[in-house]
Amino acid sequence: VRSTGAVGPSASGTVSALHGSDGGVPKAPVDTGEVDHGGVVGDRQANRVHHGRPWQALCLWSTEVIDAFRAEGHPLKPGLAGENLTLSGIAWDRMRPGVHLRIGDVLAEVSSYAVPCKKNAAWFTGGHFDLMHHRHGPVSRIYATVLEPGSVRVGDAVLLEPPA
Repeated sequence: VRSTGAVGPSASGTVSALHGSDGGVPKAPVDTGEVDHGGVVGDRQANRVHHGRPWQALCLWSTEVIDAFRAEGHPLKPGLAGENLTLSGIAWDRMRPGVHLRIGDVLAEVSSYAVPCKKNAAWFTGGHFDLMHHRHGPVSRIYATVLEPGSVRVGDAVLLEPPA
């Protein structure tokens, strides 16, 4: 796939925010975190039926997508929708299953789009949390599987590599 150019070249950005919680949303900001195969150490999901599987170890979202929603009047901020990492500088349409991300010391593979949950209704005008669904374009949070654990901190570089 990489040799065909179908998913484009490598891209880089930064970690603009890191979040964790003792369960549920919103997640509170933290400056640094250890990431293992289960995700950000100390972060917990309140609903283990729909969250917390190995392919959902990290939830990632885009500063630019959040800013676009805010410009439309939605009271959204990084961490409110439950993402562990908010990334800046990478075109969000590049985030699709199969791409690899080097985030600080961590290597992760995007596994799926995160289907929005009604617990996010408070962050969207009129409760329209479905606006963050991937069927509306590159606006969804994404899940990633951790391939190599490590440390992540705000300001770390992020490198997107297309699938091999």
